Amino acid sequence: MKKILEWTYLWMLLILVAVSMSGCSDDDNVSPLAEPVPLKMTLNSTDLVMGEMLEITFDVTGTEEGKKTMNEDLNIRLSATTDKGAVDQLVFDDFPSVVTMKQGETTKTVRVPVKKEGLNRERSVEISAFARGYRMAGALQIVTVSDYHYSKVSLKNNADNTVKEGQTFVLVASVNTTLRDELTITITPKAGEGERYENLPLELTIPAGANSVESAPITIIKDVNTTEDEELTLDLATVPVLSRYPLQATKLIIKKIDIHKNMGSEVRDERWLYEDADQLFVSPKNEAAIKAWGQTNYQVMNEGDPHPNSGKVLPEGKWKFFRAYEFHKISSCLTTKESNDKTYVSNEYPLGFADQNTAAVETAGSVDNAKYAWVTDEGYLRMISLKERTPGNNGTKDFGTSAFYSCKFMRGNVNSPTWASSNIRIYPGMRIETRARIRGAENSGMLPGIWLQGNEQVGGDSQWNVWPDFGEIDVMENNTKHGNLSYRRSAEQTFHIGNTAPGTGGSRHYNPTVAVTDIAGTIDQFQIYWMEWVDNQTVRMGVNGKTTITITEAQALANGARWPFTDKVNTEGLYYILTMMFLGKQAPNYPSMEMSYLTARNMLKNNPDALIPRMEIDWVRFYIDDTYTDHDMPYRKDLILY
Repeated sequence: MKKILEWTYLWMLLILVAVSMSGCSDDDNVSPLAEPVPLKMTLNSTDLVMGEMLEITFDVTGTEEGKKTMNEDLNIRLSATTDKGAVDQLVFDDFPSVVTMKQGETTKTVRVPVKKEGLNRERSVEISAFARGYRMAGALQIVTVSDYHYSKVSLKNNADNTVKEGQTFVLVASVNTTLRDELTITITPKAGEGERYENLPLELTIPAGANSVESAPITIIKDVNTTEDEELTLDLATVPVLSRYPLQATKLIIKKIDIHKNMGSEVRDERWLYEDADQLFVSPKNEAAIKAWGQTNYQVMNEGDPHPNSGKVLPEGKWKFFRAYEFHKISSCLTTKESNDKTYVSNEYPLGFADQNTAAVETAGSVDNAKYAWVTDEGYLRMISLKERTPGNNGTKDFGTSAFYSCKFMRGNVNSPTWASSNIRIYPGMRIETRARIRGAENSGMLPGIWLQGNEQVGGDSQWNVWPDFGEIDVMENNTKHGNLSYRRSAEQTFHIGNTAPGTGGSRHYNPTVAVTDIAGTIDQFQIYWMEWVDNQTVRMGVNGKTTITITEAQALANGARWPFTDKVNTEGLYYILTMMFLGKQAPNYPSMEMSYLTARNMLKNNPDALIPRMEIDWVRFYIDDTYTDHDMPYRKDLILY
């Protein structure tokens, strides 16, 4: 019996081997593993009301022929959420949680009806798609879903609704859809306030077939008898009142800034430097584009023009205009940037800058400036940080953040001076002013910063290329969780200089610092933070019209440090940095950071007071004196970014 079992086992083994060998024939057609193809999600509309239809389309993309198809069945997971949670069944009928693209398909469209009744307000809904192993462009999009298509009246390119005396503004009446019939909105100033305006229209009419209309420029009249800021109210109403496009708000509040109010102290009032720091600097070549953008409050500047110095706090005639980053929302000041995960392309990336995605910045989060930074309609560079899984230069992190540099030159790299970010040479005899504000960041655990470092760190002399030997100037840092409330609501300015022995600085080095607590409670308003590289022996910093800290070579040597701030040590000069870093390199625990980048963008567009940690840069201006030289070093002189 045992022998029979042994022979039976042997024959079965031989049969299995034969079958397996025949299955390995080169002549047989073996199905290959599916190769993921790039996808794209598009929506038919981003503004929907009750009874309308949302169409979600998935397309295979990324081939020159446009003929590539799905080579497997693919399940795409769909969701519809707000900051309050899932709303797929609350605002839609039969919203699919899964959409299947079949093998051989190039496109797939699903139609999802908005509920016909029961909605009573406007919601911003995130439509999100995910397919494991597949890259998908437009996988996250925002849709406004509401009971009606609402109308509104707003200030053009001015979400803050602030207007200074003597300045003009434009009113925009708009609806988030194309009108079937014309819509008239009446505009009535509050009793006693009509005399504050010049050229205020009584009404705005959006014609049928359009979705917006603009007023002619309106002026807030100067009044020498007033010395305080005030809120002005415009009452709004549709004609007829029961319109199919009801008003989002029936009042528009304008914050009038009085230019005749008493000057604050030198450190708290930017008028010591500029009578009107809101006024744009514009190059002659960009003036036409600035007008087309709708801006009227600007000054044409040429290289060599004197610093305005309105409060006479600077040496008369010393500083002359050289260059500026004004963050104008015009094509010559912007470029495109793809997000790290290749799902989003920004057309609002500031030309002249690059990503500061170093290990020192990418601690708890990754830098993705396509998602977390943009030039706003007002002409600010807005930089935010959010809790979103983000791939980066130093791995994937739980947070996404923003950080930029400019003026970085790499010694020995012949291409370095040709990059768009290599557009100014920072050498002695230069003054750099940055007008910035910090909002929504208190207690967030973020560390917004404006700073400079020596270019010697990049390919430089080994005697100087280790931090802090090459030198660092922290023009503004805001410790958002400092134990002292005044510190938490103000700025610190610090120098970092290495020890006498190269490479031994580390945590023990000469770092003179000052806490500018005189501005406590005002950093959410624009302040001017500045640095002067006076000469090879002196550097100073300040806020608005006051010098807050000065350091000299003699001081550094007396404190056992080596002096890096010379054009002999940093032969390529200094470079400029803007960062939203993580305090103590730790992940923040701040609820208002837990949202998508698109939701944050949408929220800030409608509510500039939202508690989203951010730094906003109005402009960066460079001035030089008669001692400045660029040492005939190459750079992108052709890039004029103001």
